Amino acid sequence: MGIRVGIDLGTTYSAVARIDPATGRATIIPNRYGHAVTPSVVAVTEDGEELFGEDAKERQELGETGTASFFKRVMGDPGFRLDLPGRPCTPVDLSAMLLKGLVGQAEMMSGEHVDAAVVTVPAYFRNAEREATLAAARRAGITVLGLLNEPTAAAFAYGLGGSSANRTILVYDLGGGTFDVTLARVDAGEIRILGSDGDHYLGGKDWDDDVATWIADRFEDEFGEDPLDDTEQADIIGVTAEKTKKRLTNATSAPVSVAWHGHRGRYTLTRREFDELTSYRLMRTADIIDRLFASFTPARRWSDVDGVILVGGSTRMPQVHEYVERMTGKPPLAGVNVDEAVALGAAIRANQDASGNATPPTIGGTKARNQALPLIGGRKITDATSHALGMIAESEDRERYVNDILIAKNAAIPARNTQRRELAVPRRGGELDVYLLQGSEPAPLDNDVAGLYAFTGIPYVDGGRTLIDVTYRYDADGVIKVSATQVETGRKLHMERRPLPDDMSWLERSPKKNDRQAPPAGAVYLAIDFSGSMCGNPFRQAMDACRDFIASIDVAALNVGLIGFADRTKTYLEPTDDGGAIRQGIRDLAAGFDAEELSFGNDASPFPDVLAGGLDRYDGPKYAIVLTDGVWYDQDTAIRQARQCNEAGIDTIGLGFGGADETFIDAISSMKDLARLTDLRHLGDSFSNIARVIGGSTGLVSGSSGTAIGHSGR
Repeated sequence: MGIRVGIDLGTTYSAVARIDPATGRATIIPNRYGHAVTPSVVAVTEDGEELFGEDAKERQELGETGTASFFKRVMGDPGFRLDLPGRPCTPVDLSAMLLKGLVGQAEMMSGEHVDAAVVTVPAYFRNAEREATLAAARRAGITVLGLLNEPTAAAFAYGLGGSSANRTILVYDLGGGTFDVTLARVDAGEIRILGSDGDHYLGGKDWDDDVATWIADRFEDEFGEDPLDDTEQADIIGVTAEKTKKRLTNATSAPVSVAWHGHRGRYTLTRREFDELTSYRLMRTADIIDRLFASFTPARRWSDVDGVILVGGSTRMPQVHEYVERMTGKPPLAGVNVDEAVALGAAIRANQDASGNATPPTIGGTKARNQALPLIGGRKITDATSHALGMIAESEDRERYVNDILIAKNAAIPARNTQRRELAVPRRGGELDVYLLQGSEPAPLDNDVAGLYAFTGIPYVDGGRTLIDVTYRYDADGVIKVSATQVETGRKLHMERRPLPDDMSWLERSPKKNDRQAPPAGAVYLAIDFSGSMCGNPFRQAMDACRDFIASIDVAALNVGLIGFADRTKTYLEPTDDGGAIRQGIRDLAAGFDAEELSFGNDASPFPDVLAGGLDRYDGPKYAIVLTDGVWYDQDTAIRQARQCNEAGIDTIGLGFGGADETFIDAISSMKDLARLTDLRHLGDSFSNIARVIGGSTGLVSGSSGTAIGHSGR
């Protein structure tokens, strides 16, 4: 059996810790160079070798290409790509590369196999970042026991000193790229997180950037050139700035030297100048703490805090210590290693159960008999949400869209809330889309739109209206989970995550105005093959599929017309939104087939009728869906006519079955992803897919505090 470890996956430095089975105490597994922390840098050489840690950072400091750092700041960003030799890499790819290296190194140094791990994340990470971190760990081959908020991990480490007092502590976590602040209640048996806040775009690197700008400004003042304009020189100055900041931790001044383009600048930065230069960064952390205090009811104050734990290498800056002493009247709590605390706490969490007892129960230096022994530092933990969870809804007066909060900020996790929604469902089945928000701001776009969750295949019930219980929850990792159950059937509904629309500006208008600004109506012609091979079951199935298609779309937004074709063609219905006329058109078309009005051959094409069928009066999308089961007499002419429709702005979609020619179906279709050769058994599914793509109508489903945005009848 191997070991369970805690991994502090940091922005600038990472660390891995385990539990010493002889003592029950969490200890750092040093890296191959004997250091407690490893640079969070990866590299790919020209021959494809992957490097991480010191080896990768050395290449970066030498100005080598193919290196990556600070990618934790873009976790969860679907658009980020970094080109390394031979491949573009996402933040998940880069983090997986680092995690794989860290675990392999830990196994080499400990002589043990890593069975599983708890991975830490900033408390203020949102859903996308948390899911990306889990994906990276799994891609690295790690069995993930869970995610743990970094300040919570530090609170575990606080217990390593043996303190059992019941205290309210504030964890001030300033790492290389992120800032978190957490208020927690800690006693001998439990850590209860009261609340968290933070900014994952604020960290020691920002202090470095300020120093780099100061250096470049001095150089430009002296020599008239900005060294930051040169990418390689900017990297070198960045390294110099970081070293200067670190020198000022213990010194009152630090010398700076810059050589570029034949010039050498020599400057001195004092600690006082550094503090003045970066004071606005420190005040940003103060503002976030004030925001956290204000989020409680009643509001908390510094006088409620018994002590402050400093975590993260950037808290070594004297300005941080001075700020804490100024606010609390006493120095930060001692006994917590700012670089190691998070990894140590994660290792404790990885080796305990929910009650704080060791797992396996032999940990602690004594063989357990019938009961688990407590870990040193082990405690029961109750964590809290860092962000409220809400959904986009309409205000009751329909004058604006609002954030309907489902789970409040600072609620204990796991947390859940179930709300009942009413939905109109056509006979073909319905669909409900839910836009979830993370944040407490009233205006939806002032929050993070966490995702679009679609519930599909909602069965029709008598009366056409159904009740849906939608359950929203944060799991123990702080990841959003959404599920739904149809009340009448007890059926759990299928859910899929969909990409957010590129344009969300409709939320800035009122629902009433959006009603008035509905997109211009479009139209669709359904062209049905009347040839002899359609007789009997094929024609009946085609008619059923057409009826279901029409029931699945909003005919006010997409008017429906009907054409039959065989040896001749006939337009049975020009596009209309009149439901009665459409139903009569279907009956007329079926009667025409039975009466052999168009004969049973295959000489004619429906496309000339589509072109002449009045679609030019529509400003919205225009379609022709052709349903056929045989080979047409003059396919070349039909293909040319289909292209004429396309040139006129009419999209064409072919659906073939039976003896249809798949190559021909593809050739007459402009929307080739929807065109297909199918069979009678799956004809309805194919039509349903087309309806979902081109005919979905935005509906509104009544909710408890307004109206939830949903889709029905696709």
